[in-house]
Amino acid sequence: METRHLGRWAAQALVAGSMLGIGIFISPPVVATHVQSPLWFLALWLAGGLAALCGALCVAELGAMMPRAGGEYPYLRAAYGPGIAFATGWLQLLATFPGSLAAMAVGTTTFQLPVLLGPSFAAPVDLGVATMEGPTFWAIALVVGLTALNHIGIVLSGRVQLVVTVIPLAVLLAVSLFVVGDIGTVEVSRESLRVGLSPGPSAAEIAQAYLPIYFAYSGWNAAIYIGGEIADPGKNLPRAVVGGTAMVAVLYFVLCAGYLAVFDMSALAGAGEAGTAAAGALFGHAGVIVVTLMILLAMLGSINGTVMAGSRIAYAMAGQRHCFTAAGQLSPRFGTPVVALWLQAALATALILSRQFDQLMDYAAAAMLISGSLAVASVIALRRKDPEHPRPYRLGFYPWAPLIYIGSSVFVLGALAVKGDLSVLMAAGWFALALLFHGLVVAPRLR
Repeated sequence: METRHLGRWAAQALVAGSMLGIGIFISPPVVATHVQSPLWFLALWLAGGLAALCGALCVAELGAMMPRAGGEYPYLRAAYGPGIAFATGWLQLLATFPGSLAAMAVGTTTFQLPVLLGPSFAAPVDLGVATMEGPTFWAIALVVGLTALNHIGIVLSGRVQLVVTVIPLAVLLAVSLFVVGDIGTVEVSRESLRVGLSPGPSAAEIAQAYLPIYFAYSGWNAAIYIGGEIADPGKNLPRAVVGGTAMVAVLYFVLCAGYLAVFDMSALAGAGEAGTAAAGALFGHAGVIVVTLMILLAMLGSINGTVMAGSRIAYAMAGQRHCFTAAGQLSPRFGTPVVALWLQAALATALILSRQFDQLMDYAAAAMLISGSLAVASVIALRRKDPEHPRPYRLGFYPWAPLIYIGSSVFVLGALAVKGDLSVLMAAGWFALALLFHGLVVAPRLR
């Protein structure tokens, strides 16, 4: 039995914390390798923020309409039937959330923790029967530790989420405004003004640049995954989704403007992890430590939010016999979906052991584009299919919000598929196989 203990601010922190992750620090250098113009760089980040906000507005209507655990799964089932819901749920179960967890955990233990704890942190760890690379071992430990926190209970996890989101959000925004405001420390790069929008990137370059941007903005829908546990969801869920997304979109744009105030495009492309590199260029070693600590807190919030949200997918699917029954079990003591939590941790661990960081990020982003587009499109489908259903929050910017989101996603997926991008083909392949499996095996068994 689900209990509604999570308030508005904890839910909003879940959204903001899920978004504010490693993506905004490692994605800008990747984007800068595909676009040479600073204004194109900022335009793409602005477009990503607009798409995320459009998506958030859409899922706010869905979440208030049907406040249940499981993210997009319940809405897709209502809009399109069990086949699409099954395929999307398994895509998220196998790719989106484990891939995100793996990418964020490896990024944190590769970039942030060695800066704070010294280079010895990255040394190999002797496990007795084998030796494991330091970042890999500690990435697994991070996933296991935060899964254990969520096992104990959502109220404690929600409070931790609030703390590790508000502090880095406020500090990073203040530092970014300081840099962009040019308070005697830096000057805006002249290249930003000289190059303008020329030369323009090709469609394939725009798509390749947008994929890491989309990964950075992922998490705007996090609150709908725990809709069944949010108090007064008709009011609190839309506020959490839209408010959290808007806050992070503003921060991301200011951060990206700050990067351009410190680096020209070629230097940004080679920065590796932009947040720490910018702090070092501006404030020296002390600045690196402070900013890295804030990034670490943001990463903990993002990983914790992803653990919390993603585990609800298997839980919801088990209730429809689309996942094994044990995944729907709640802890008798803590009321959390313990089997689903640890299944997700096991899948993330397997991906961490693959040690393919860049591929994990693209793989997760491509899967999110597919599932997110289907979820946003279900707003249109449900308005036509079930127009009389009570909607405590009704999207006003209709149908433009869903069309903007879907259009941008289809453009990126199409451009990358034509180019033969492996991450898109893998995500689409998982979806197609799951849909086929449902039609041939699952559906006949449930009749």
